[in-house]
Amino acid sequence: MSAQIGVSCGGDFWSDEDIIAVEELGFDSFWTGEHIVYHRPILEAITVMTRAAALTKKIKVGPATQLISLRNPTINAKQLVSLDVMSGGRVLLTVGVGGDYPREFHACGVDIKKRGQICQESIEIMKKYWTGERFDYDGKIFQLKDVDMLPKPVTPGGPPIWVSGRQDAPMKRAATIADGWNPYMYTAERSEWSFNRVKDFAHEAGRELPKDYAFCNFIYVSMFDDEKEARDWGIKELSYRYEQDFTDLVDKYCAYGSPQKVKEYLANYIDAGCNNLIIAPIMPPDDRKSHLERLAKEVLPDLRAMTPKAIL
Repeated sequence: MSAQIGVSCGGDFWSDEDIIAVEELGFDSFWTGEHIVYHRPILEAITVMTRAAALTKKIKVGPATQLISLRNPTINAKQLVSLDVMSGGRVLLTVGVGGDYPREFHACGVDIKKRGQICQESIEIMKKYWTGERFDYDGKIFQLKDVDMLPKPVTPGGPPIWVSGRQDAPMKRAATIADGWNPYMYTAERSEWSFNRVKDFAHEAGRELPKDYAFCNFIYVSMFDDEKEARDWGIKELSYRYEQDFTDLVDKYCAYGSPQKVKEYLANYIDAGCNNLIIAPIMPPDDRKSHLERLAKEVLPDLRAMTPKAIL
């Protein structure tokens, strides 16, 4: 089975035409970023997902990544199950603890030191809500008594939840209670190491990961025929997005250059075991569709022809 390939708008505003093109050109999913209070303009994730779901008919929609620690799990579960029902079961969810921008935790009234525990309990609570059955929950952060949530999701058990992150704690969370692992800013070699680490953590916890478990990666792509132009675009965009200089990091964390070079870079991740790739294309805002068309025509077919390395 070939890897699933999605496209992220990164929380930017895309036109209807650009979003529809993601589906029409054969990509499998549409993603958006998330921050609530941030150093640059960025749209709220569930709002963007809802718009994308309304504009498309088949592809999945999701946040990469939702900062779940900033949200009340009951409200979050309700919003996501509502979108799952309205979209016919097309919601995917990657979640993370955040923490790289502390002032948004203060703005949301959340103790940044508790973000890991909040994330853990939120995943557990949402999965319980999505069974449609009544339950109690007695956590360190949240306590619930005799609650339930209807309607039940179209997707059995609710939208799949993939944990995003870079450290052992999110890997353990992915291994024990989630449906996938989605690191970012990882090389292909580091990704393969983390996939096996997640598998080992699951084994230690006595869990057998399902055959459809998602091993994913989020990767920036700057595809221009001129390699210097592609690299310069990568540096500019990533420096803007993360508010730090990426001059020395772009070679490690961005696929840039010609279609052939981009294909070779992304193929390494599939060879490492990625069965899902979320591509964040770097391109002029007024010329997105032609860039997506080139990706679909000159990169996507070769990636589709590959079989991800078996991790399980």
